[in-house]
Amino acid sequence: MTSLSYKILSLILLFLLIAACKDAGQNEKQSGKDSSSDTLIPDTKNTFLFLTEWFGKVGVYKYDLAKKKYSTVWWHPRENVVMLVYKSENHPSYFLTSEKMGMKANFPFFNRLKLFIISHDLSETKQIDNLGSGLQFTARWNDDENLEMIYTSVDKTIASYVNQYTKVYDHYGKLVDSEIKTFDIEKSGFPQLIPPTNSTISTSGKYGVSFKSDSVFLKIAGSDSLESIAVMKHRLNKLKWSDNEEYLFLSTLNLDNETIKTKNPETSELFIYSLEADSLINAFGGAGLKNFFALSNLLIFDDGFDNNSRINIYDLNQKKVVDVIKPREGCGLVMLPSIPVRE
Repeated sequence: MTSLSYKILSLILLFLLIAACKDAGQNEKQSGKDSSSDTLIPDTKNTFLFLTEWFGKVGVYKYDLAKKKYSTVWWHPRENVVMLVYKSENHPSYFLTSEKMGMKANFPFFNRLKLFIISHDLSETKQIDNLGSGLQFTARWNDDENLEMIYTSVDKTIASYVNQYTKVYDHYGKLVDSEIKTFDIEKSGFPQLIPPTNSTISTSGKYGVSFKSDSVFLKIAGSDSLESIAVMKHRLNKLKWSDNEEYLFLSTLNLDNETIKTKNPETSELFIYSLEADSLINAFGGAGLKNFFALSNLLIFDDGFDNNSRINIYDLNQKKVVDVIKPREGCGLVMLPSIPVRE
């Protein structure tokens, strides 16, 4: 093949790849028969973001609740999205990519971690930081609703030292605060990432929850009695009160459960409790991470691992799952739910 022919072929292949990227994930997903989906929903409540894989790389996608279709927000042939930090209100969204992640000698690790921001209207995406390689990381919204990144890496000069970095970014992706703490793991052990904050008191102060062993109880202000909500099989992962305080959502998680290597893993649970009806209206167990968030009258949560992972859309009024997103390669709300790879 001549040099000119090779260049022409390369340009054609590049054009095809770009065109394919634009159409990635636009497969129509038809399931659920809720007639209310034909009603025009306000734009801010009509879509949400999630992750799925295409051509071996995980990207960020947008799901249209009315059209029951999803389309690409961001995908790159050389990047792999490992975490999405997203709110359904008018906030920017953040995601992280990594060249490789896994478990080594019972420690998690990541290589070449990068941080990106998506504008709240999804029109612009840009990289805002290069965080390098390390052992573990997490990202969350802090009390000021800014993004807080926490990650650790081995010190380059003293092998027994581990540095823990905390970085805070505002709504424009600007770094507004940064801190480094150094730990001697031979003396103080390995530093733990800050767990997710779970407020046991509702915003108004009317309701509260308490935990005794594996049981969850509801307490109403002004009353001394405790109402049993649920019995958990795993450790509490996330607790969330709905904005109108009509519901309480609880999820549990245990990725060390011995069933994780079987055909029917039991790693997580999700409980939906109606504060108005004073009753547990539904519970989901089994595999997956059960990441969730509420959107209007819907509770959206992921379930299952790897290619069997999916996103369920649960109607709180109808008390049932009314739609399911299930791409061929699986999907998730925060990360692509997969069984940890150990080296």
